[in-house]
Amino acid sequence: MEVEEMLSLLDKWVVEKKGKSLNFAEKEIIHLSWMDVDYADMNIPGYSPSYVERRLAKGLWALVSEVIGEGKKVTKKTSKLAMQEAIKKRSHPEAPAREMTFFEAAKDANNRGFNLKQAGEFVAARKEFELALKINPDNAVTYYNQALMHEEAGKVDRAMELYQDAAFLGLAAAYCKLGRLYIIEYKDLRKSVEKIGHGLKLVETEKVEDDKIVKAALLTYFAWAWKEQGCYEEALDKLQEAVKLQRDRGLTYGIMAQVQENLGNDAEVVKAWKNCLKYAKSDEPDEEFYIGKARQRLKEIGGSN
Repeated sequence: MEVEEMLSLLDKWVVEKKGKSLNFAEKEIIHLSWMDVDYADMNIPGYSPSYVERRLAKGLWALVSEVIGEGKKVTKKTSKLAMQEAIKKRSHPEAPAREMTFFEAAKDANNRGFNLKQAGEFVAARKEFELALKINPDNAVTYYNQALMHEEAGKVDRAMELYQDAAFLGLAAAYCKLGRLYIIEYKDLRKSVEKIGHGLKLVETEKVEDDKIVKAALLTYFAWAWKEQGCYEEALDKLQEAVKLQRDRGLTYGIMAQVQENLGNDAEVVKAWKNCLKYAKSDEPDEEFYIGKARQRLKEIGGSN
């Protein structure tokens, strides 16, 4: 940028800030400073170099600091850089900070709670979840995350209440958790099938996010409930449908192996147990059980190789 253009911009800002323009001597001091001329060599008509340095420049830099310094003192040495930064900022002003919306604030609190839960900071996590629900009482994911925390702590009844709240608000994954707990904890197969049916209907009608994975999980627990009732053909249909949606869920293959055993399909039994071992994760409680079961059964039937 040419010094004349810089001076024109600075003069404009001074007028906007102070209501008066820079005088000739002030403009000359800035001009010569921009050109790195020492005070001793500044030849400004009517003023000695010492007067320029001790009187004029002192007041000038105080004025420039007020106009463009943004709290920082501008001196002869820093004036060029200060002007360049001021021009850059004022040519491309920062967009005003966007106010966080109601839903974003609730989401942020929920995310903080989830991260704290994962880190084992349960008291702090609970406070964040409570804040999220205070901001948005209809935050289904927060109810779900709270339920997970209570379930992991062994508070199954409270977890069920929270999963029900999340399900009521339309979270299909919550129906999966309800169906699972009705099988494992309450041995209520009729209720499990009912809840999973609601979840499947929600997935199919609402097209929820990650609907394939959620639907696969719902079908797997649906099959588990059918298996427990001795309805093996119905269970196998659900499991095969689940595998089409998600091929790497170990639990699906573990249940399938048991179903195939009851149906007498020996070749399929070995295949299912091997897939169970291949995909099951030891940090998933249901799958951890099936890992042990798969190893035992493969050893017994000679299919470990």
